[in-house]
Amino acid sequence: MTYDEFLNDVREDINKLLGDEVCVKTHRILKNNDIELDALTIITKDSNVSPTIYLNSYYDEYLRGKEIDEITKEICDLYISNSTKINFDVDIFKSFENIRDKVVFKLINTKANKKLLRDIPHIDFLDLSIVFYCMFDNEYLGSATALIHNIHVNMWEITVEELYEIAKENTPKLLKYEIKEMNELIRDILVGDIKKVICENDDRYDKNCETANPEVVADELMKDLMKAKEQISMYVLTNRQRMNGAACLLYDHIIEDFAKEMQKDLYILPSSIHEVILIPAINGMSREELTEMVKEVNKDEVDDIDVLSDHTYYFSREEGKIII
Repeated sequence: MTYDEFLNDVREDINKLLGDEVCVKTHRILKNNDIELDALTIITKDSNVSPTIYLNSYYDEYLRGKEIDEITKEICDLYISNSTKINFDVDIFKSFENIRDKVVFKLINTKANKKLLRDIPHIDFLDLSIVFYCMFDNEYLGSATALIHNIHVNMWEITVEELYEIAKENTPKLLKYEIKEMNELIRDILVGDIKKVICENDDRYDKNCETANPEVVADELMKDLMKAKEQISMYVLTNRQRMNGAACLLYDHIIEDFAKEMQKDLYILPSSIHEVILIPAINGMSREELTEMVKEVNKDEVDDIDVLSDHTYYFSREEGKIII
């Protein structure tokens, strides 16, 4: 069946399975880089909150041979197991004072988000846009987020500039930055992956046992990596949550202080919306080559929804600012 037929069948089948006590709807949600995803919401009569279940990947599973009955049962089970855990008061948005200390900012690409930016408050920065969202700590959802729209700032009767000043104060506090050398970050990832492999393939594995030490294995792999490739000093700037961490570029003095520490200007590679890579500028390094590398990585390695920019930026110590 076609994609539209699939969406309709899933909605109708779930409605039959769950009965008249719920309202089942499908609707399109605009995400980062103007990517549209089809979502299913299931709302009971005594609730105005529902888990959002995206259907695009389910259609891919259907095309690979998964039965639609199996898909709808899986979605129903997902809804039933999670719906009772959600406890969120949407009325919190009625007063700005309720969410003032939860407002933070992130960076998205301006050109790639023309449609989205029509509906949300934003401020230009290089070829990017600073946009705003709320962070909520929830026992079930973890760090849940909600994008702030024009309708919100109109209701709160505040300006975009006021929103920016509040987010500028909140974001470094709620999402503290970290700068790690690339090799250190790769090692952290290796340790995590090795632990996962050991757990999946050896049921004797215990974090306290002596059978395999992921830290030692990772160190040995890093030695091989260092021997195999001439290293360029690269550092990853993100936040501790590694969520929308490219916005750390906006924190006061972070880039300036790091450039002073390195005693060099900096190339800034927009790895994704979640982090940027800092490279101390040295003679013979080509900004054009770095930009081509960024484009290639964005094309082949980064999910479309997470791409930030194809440009390499440059921080000049003399000018004291980031240049596109």
